[in-house]
Amino acid sequence: MQLYLLRHAEAEDDRTNDEQRALTSRGQKQVRTVAKFCRGRSFIPGIILSSPLLRAEQTARIFARELDLPDIVRLEDFLRPGMVMQHALSYLEKCSERASICLVGHEPDFSQLAGTLLGTQGENIRFRKATLMSLSLPKIQSGAATIDFLIPVKCL
Repeated sequence: MQLYLLRHAEAEDDRTNDEQRALTSRGQKQVRTVAKFCRGRSFIPGIILSSPLLRAEQTARIFARELDLPDIVRLEDFLRPGMVMQHALSYLEKCSERASICLVGHEPDFSQLAGTLLGTQGENIRFRKATLMSLSLPKIQSGAATIDFLIPVKCL
């Protein structure tokens, strides 16, 4: 399985309801830049699973639309902030027949998930906003993944 981890793009500053923080215009541009990079290299996920928080959902939907795949986004509660690693691994196991999956979510969850899959500490990995990581994952277990790339949007 090819696993893409995409942290949500830049969002509005804290509001009363964290779940409803929308992407800024800069954040929307960041997502389009990442999608353009993926499209140009044929990094096209078979499905996009997103946190249901607005900033992540908007990131996922813009990303999918830019890849001409508007109907492949699914909102999943396991990707909410505070993700439980065992739930994430269990969900990925259910999707293991898919060739490629993109998860859209939050920090520090993605650093921890990547660290678990790589068999290292999550503190060694940092996902800035709109950062994309690609992992080759032959099986869903700790230490099984290898990094193909980790690219912050500012490098695109």
